[in-house]
Amino acid sequence: MHQAKAKKVWLLGASTGGLQATCQFLSKIPLLDDLAFVYAQHIDVQQIAVLLKMIKTHTGWPARVPCTGEFIKPGTVTLISPEFETRVSRQGWVLRFASSWQGHYAPSIDQLANRLALLYRRDCGAIIFTGMGDDGARGCQAIKQYGGQVWVQEPTACTVSAMPEAVIERCKTDFIGTVEELAGRFNRDRIQMEACSQ
Repeated sequence: MHQAKAKKVWLLGASTGGLQATCQFLSKIPLLDDLAFVYAQHIDVQQIAVLLKMIKTHTGWPARVPCTGEFIKPGTVTLISPEFETRVSRQGWVLRFASSWQGHYAPSIDQLANRLALLYRRDCGAIIFTGMGDDGARGCQAIKQYGGQVWVQEPTACTVSAMPEAVIERCKTDFIGTVEELAGRFNRDRIQMEACSQ
């Protein structure tokens, strides 16, 4: 059976305090049928069901944890589980492994960003929200290298500013703003791109 594949993908990365910020952002973005969000949040696996419910209830975006063999579907939020290592193949398929994530972070924003950058290139972007640690900084460098955009939540507006600050330190960010400013810029850019394509 043919599955639709998103033409553009934005990776949303977050840790401490990120659920509220990410839901607030998504609640301000209208559903788009050519774009998908991939959401990597550092949480315990027991919180996945709660997280899915919050996204669906508070944002209007359909959310799901992907299975092996599925594409990243347009018009959805694909939530990456912290339980099993998840990759995206060169053909765009999601691959979930029985093994746990390697390294300090689960899920690994860096690993996901590297693969999405390679696959989507200029049609890939990332927004790094509040969080501890530096996960996402190396991956955002890859997104920039392939022509994508990197945005971060304003560090002074974060619950914990370490993740956005690490990205700002390591790569040239395209936009820094509060959650409201990030959503506003995202919507303006989408309207402008649609107008240019007509």
